[in-house]
Amino acid sequence: MESNTKEFVNRIYSSLSKFSKSEKKIVDLMINDPQFVINATISQLANRADVSEASISRFCKRIDLDGFHHLKVILAQSSLVNVDSQNGNFLNSDDKTLDKLMNDKTDEIQATLEGLDTTQIKEIIQVIKEARLLQIMAEGNTFPVALDACFKFNQIGRLAFTASSWEIAMGQALNLTDSDVVVVISNSGESRQLIQLIDVAKKNHVKVIALTNNNSSPIAALSDYNMVTASRGTIFMSEYFFSRVSAVTAIEAIFMLLIADNPQLKKKIQKHELLISSKKI
Repeated sequence: MESNTKEFVNRIYSSLSKFSKSEKKIVDLMINDPQFVINATISQLANRADVSEASISRFCKRIDLDGFHHLKVILAQSSLVNVDSQNGNFLNSDDKTLDKLMNDKTDEIQATLEGLDTTQIKEIIQVIKEARLLQIMAEGNTFPVALDACFKFNQIGRLAFTASSWEIAMGQALNLTDSDVVVVISNSGESRQLIQLIDVAKKNHVKVIALTNNNSSPIAALSDYNMVTASRGTIFMSEYFFSRVSAVTAIEAIFMLLIADNPQLKKKIQKHELLISSKKI
């Protein structure tokens, strides 16, 4: 059972799209008025959320908590109590919208960086340094992060490639060897196509680095390393909308740590920037 409050918050946000209608009502109150939930009885929460007490008990079990009291304790310790309430103002005020957006993005970046395991990140840096090739894979809304990662890694001499077509990506994966590395970026960690690509890579003894919101996801379980990226994006009754900020932050962290490990890499960046400068005014 997870007791770590940061992991609790990450799990709540990353699972928003999977919760039932009743569960979303409970989560909506947890996000928008956590202080009420902390101080309320189970019947008071049920009345305000317009759900049954049994629904609350089932929800607590679903998120791996012992019961409602455990939920209140974890909630009191979590960063959710510091999140400004959206309430109805979020839909009517530009200022409130921007404030909420700023808080969400700040929380995503902070939670992602604070969640990095020092030992694991050192191993990841070493694996990337020793890799012959880097295949960066993502799909859908995450694909721009893969493009950004390719741009960054190629700048510092790490030959990286990606493909917007899954069929092409699978063909690329078939040609990888145990000297190569696959980096998989997936918010949910549940993409069937990316899981199949990982299976192919693993058969070729390729190391796999994953960036997911869920440390218990299939992709995280299949990978040699999983960097947990935090999500804090909510809109309209806690419906989840995807944010690339945390995934970009994780890639940026790897990129900067590679440079910190070898300051000479800055010269490669300068050379690249000089070569492409002619396209700028």
